Amino acid sequence: MSSNPSSEYTDPANVPMLRDVLRTAGFRGVEAEAGSDAKHMAAVFVNSEFRNGIRTREALLRALERRGKEVAYDLRAGKLAKEQAIDRWQDEGGY
Repeated sequence: MSSNPSSEYTDPANVPMLRDVLRTAGFRGVEAEAGSDAKHMAAVFVNSEFRNGIRTREALLRALERRGKEVAYDLRAGKLAKEQAIDRWQDEGGY
């Protein structure tokens, strides 16, 4: 058994910072206008970025902002709909 902490483990001391990042970006709190799917996707993204080494509030906010621009571009280009169709096809038994 390894004594190294798992990369899946997030230190509880960092949770308030991650919540603050999501709140600042509009994905957490009662004033957040984002839908539940968008909030979930943002939380997954921020946690993933944190586990991949982006550890400061400012860097996480910049990464979330870049992600938002990429998603908006994909929506305009029609890429997101295609990805969702492929996911649905795979969920329904496609290979």
